[in-house]
Amino acid sequence: MIRVAICDDETRIHERLQKYFSQLQIETSYNFKIHFFQAAEELLAYYKEAGPYAFHIVIMDMEMNGMSGLEAAKTIRSFPDFDVQFILITHYPKYMLSSFEVQPFQFLVKPIEYDLFKYTFTRLCSYLFANNSRFVTMKSENGYIVMRKPEIIALAKIKHNLIQNKIKVVTIHHNFCVTGTLSECLARINEPFKLIHRSVVINLEHVRRFTATSVIMSNDDEFPIGRTQAGTVKNAFAEFIVGSSTL
Repeated sequence: MIRVAICDDETRIHERLQKYFSQLQIETSYNFKIHFFQAAEELLAYYKEAGPYAFHIVIMDMEMNGMSGLEAAKTIRSFPDFDVQFILITHYPKYMLSSFEVQPFQFLVKPIEYDLFKYTFTRLCSYLFANNSRFVTMKSENGYIVMRKPEIIALAKIKHNLIQNKIKVVTIHHNFCVTGTLSECLARINEPFKLIHRSVVINLEHVRRFTATSVIMSNDDEFPIGRTQAGTVKNAFAEFIVGSSTL
């Protein structure tokens, strides 16, 4: 699932882009969750509640009543959110030069035709799927889900006699059910993730404290540590902390 924000004060733009995304989902394997905003202030209020990295893609009109789209994009970058991909749209091509500060993926001039929309977003989605150093793509029953690695708190095997090869992925925004095994997932995400139990992988970045037999994560979830894993997990966390402090 690719999270998309559309921020434009023209309702007809919302309607057109909703139609375009629906068509793109039919023609490709990509799935989108769309949020609509009528003003830059609404989008920033959502960000303040949800936190940075709320979206993978933000489509922003550069000229809106109140705060401009460009100022909103600068604010989002300052949170900081360096991973979100901006698509900036406008009626006036002359504004293109002023947008480079926020490093947009592309600049589109209204009216936006579907062929250009499809070309742009197919390239952008391919980039998100291929950027393995910052994102990971996992398969679910409803398609593929794109996640930022730092957003992932833990992965836990779903234990049920009738369910096989299903993993619960706990993130700072949502929980997802994906297909695969823990070993397959761990091979794709690598450090700073650590197997702490035969059924649990955690992100060391989200560890808050240890108990005698478990670990407490940043969202207050508690996961058991296998008896044979306790020493190596705590050593790995200590090395992670030392490594982070020297960056």
